[in-house]
Amino acid sequence: MNDKIVMPGDRLSTSEELLPGEGTFEEDGVIRAARVGKFLVNKKYMSAEVKPVTSIPVLIKKGDIVIAKVDSVKSSMLIAEVLHVVGKNRGISGDTSATLHVSEIARGYVKEPATEFGVGDYFRAKVFQVKPSIQITTKDGDLGAIKSLCTKCRNPLVKKGNILECENCGNKQKRRIATDYGEIDLNKL
Repeated sequence: MNDKIVMPGDRLSTSEELLPGEGTFEEDGVIRAARVGKFLVNKKYMSAEVKPVTSIPVLIKKGDIVIAKVDSVKSSMLIAEVLHVVGKNRGISGDTSATLHVSEIARGYVKEPATEFGVGDYFRAKVFQVKPSIQITTKDGDLGAIKSLCTKCRNPLVKKGNILECENCGNKQKRRIATDYGEIDLNKL
């Protein structure tokens, strides 16, 4: 029965033989397929699993590295939309609104988020909570802004040392920048 293609509702096992795993559910002591896919037994956990035969939308999970865009900056946090989960090729399913609290921006003290991020900034963050709402952090060195816009003329900012500078108007701004700031093509996400 292993490596067999199953349909939603197909009987896979009993709850006495195996535990319900990914892609399955238990109903009256019977483990059934929740999606079309290949039936496999996870021997480590002694669970029935159904691996999808087609790609499925991405669900954001704790520990995921994500690319997000700042929607608004408040006095103690910023609100961002998660656009992409790093390493995944599909769109995100479910809620994509995330919160970055001021205490999660950097390892040191940050008075307010506006000194580290601006509206429209694209940044890389790590998810540390999914329920009841998505909470993210940028404390690690490889996390932070990957593309920022000038607050005066909205042109892209270029990294010059530890400061970002607008080549259009000369405005200089500070941001919480990732180690690879400006090197990522956002169109290839």
